Amino acid sequence: MVRRPDDALLRLAFDSDAQSPRRVRRAFAERFADHECLDVLLLCLSEVVTNAVLHARTGGSVVVCERPEGLRVEASDGSAARPVHRHFTELSPTGRGLHLLDRLSDRWGIDDVSTGGKVVWFEITTGDTT
Repeated sequence: MVRRPDDALLRLAFDSDAQSPRRVRRAFAERFADHECLDVLLLCLSEVVTNAVLHARTGGSVVVCERPEGLRVEASDGSAARPVHRHFTELSPTGRGLHLLDRLSDRWGIDDVSTGGKVVWFEITTGDTT
């Protein structure tokens, strides 16, 4: 997706530390507090940022853009390694991230970045985009 620099509703950088998902989630919760899909937005956001921190082991950035049908969230990181669907049991502490994106977002995907990283994105269709 080609973006103009001024069309992001929110743009945040994050470090590759365990506190980053919480910090990003808090900033999103403040910005989108009145959004009709806040819970879904925060859960999907937590998954993509946590995956970047745990699996890519790099910092990155998150950008939210308004689209006619809803919101698009893009989380970039510095690793070219693509996320994989994992099989998990009821007691598994991890492995549900992409399954949650499948069920909660309307669309999601992974785009490679020419610098060797990737962007994991998801879209949530709503009637209220701000």
